[in-house]
Amino acid sequence: MHRVTYTLFFLLSITFIHALPFADSKASSNEDVMLGRTVLDCSAWYLTQGDPNKLLAQTLQPPCHVPASFPAVLRDGWSVDPGCDAAKQPKTCQYHKGAYGCYRHAFKETGPGAQACYDKSGQFIDDVWKGAGTVDAQTPLGDGVQQAAHFVADVAPFYSCCKITFIYNPLCNLYYEKRPAGKCENKPAI
Repeated sequence: MHRVTYTLFFLLSITFIHALPFADSKASSNEDVMLGRTVLDCSAWYLTQGDPNKLLAQTLQPPCHVPASFPAVLRDGWSVDPGCDAAKQPKTCQYHKGAYGCYRHAFKETGPGAQACYDKSGQFIDDVWKGAGTVDAQTPLGDGVQQAAHFVADVAPFYSCCKITFIYNPLCNLYYEKRPAGKCENKPAI
């Protein structure tokens, strides 16, 4: 039992250490640093993640359709995701290719949060390969400390599992298994 505990602790420590971006005069951005992470990081992260349905149960389902005007705020407290803001098209949605705009929601400033993405007509996207949003273990909708928690829990693993550019990356399936899009609910958006 102790051997398993120590092994998991070691893998978690390595994963956490590799998740931290370090300054490098040759790296043009944190993204360049993150691309250097290994396949082992993704696998270790995957093994430490619980059932994603527990995260989904702690988040609010988004509306299945939003107005094509993409208002800044939706009913129930959904707000525009600055990383995929329809008002900034076409220079937005880098992480959700195929989406036209995304919204975020969290019940609290810490803990899980939801991201919902929509096509140009305002229809919910549920396919992660077509630009869907994902559930987050840690919402980015808080202070700087919370945003760092989101980076370590949700963004760094995305880079480890999905941004290895020299091969087709089947590990990305592991990421989306633990950070799925969830489902929408037929309800008014505004």
